[in-house]
Amino acid sequence: MFSFDSNALAARLNTSLLGHPLTYLDSVASTQAVVRTAALAGAAEGLAVMAGQQTAGKGRAGRSWWSPPSGGLYLSLLLRPKLPGDLVAWAIMALSLGAADAIEQVCGLHVEIKWPNDLQYQGRKLAGVLAEGAFTGQRLDYVIAGIGLNVAVDFSSQPDLAKSAVSLHQAAGHPVDQAELLAALLEQVEIRYLQMQSGHSPLADWQARLHTLGRPVLARLANGRTLTGVASAVLPDGGLRIDLEEGGSEVVWASDVTLREQA
Repeated sequence: MFSFDSNALAARLNTSLLGHPLTYLDSVASTQAVVRTAALAGAAEGLAVMAGQQTAGKGRAGRSWWSPPSGGLYLSLLLRPKLPGDLVAWAIMALSLGAADAIEQVCGLHVEIKWPNDLQYQGRKLAGVLAEGAFTGQRLDYVIAGIGLNVAVDFSSQPDLAKSAVSLHQAAGHPVDQAELLAALLEQVEIRYLQMQSGHSPLADWQARLHTLGRPVLARLANGRTLTGVASAVLPDGGLRIDLEEGGSEVVWASDVTLREQA
């Protein structure tokens, strides 16, 4: 289980917003749910909830996120961004970029982004990012931004996952200082978030890390349709434009997009 040392973290943490306060729970159903309850009660942005284990972790599109008590970092943040409702994807971009920056800082690994919400290393999933927005009409009230990071997860009991996922310890080739990693994560995400709050779009930097762009893809839509083509651009609202094999293009927002081998 992720060993949380509040004193070690306090000695390293250099943020003005994120992680103030920070709550650590040995085991919880979902950090997203804990932060949502706090948000509805009027908590200020910056709250961070971290767990050593999640018993009902959440992934994208209502899926579960495997969160074993064996070295994952499961963290949710309460944000109240000054964003139009249709740009809530910027919160995902800021979180993804900050997490990638932190991993590079602590481990020296170049991390890529797989549209729309995964971090990967050499083609294998390292982390998933989730942002849930709450609205009053068209007004964005708050965002719960979560990340599940494979720090020292043992995939030996999950052979299917072992083919497509990797832990940070595996990728780096050595154990990672947990307090340093969490402090760097909060600090780098805060930098990206405050840039966004000042009006700077994270889109260009996010696209520069996006492994999906310019590659042949297969998109499986919720209605059962499939699209094949080349991922050509990301729109400001996070939608992925696919230039279709049969001509024309289509934008997708909530679909499974996988890379295809070129013939």
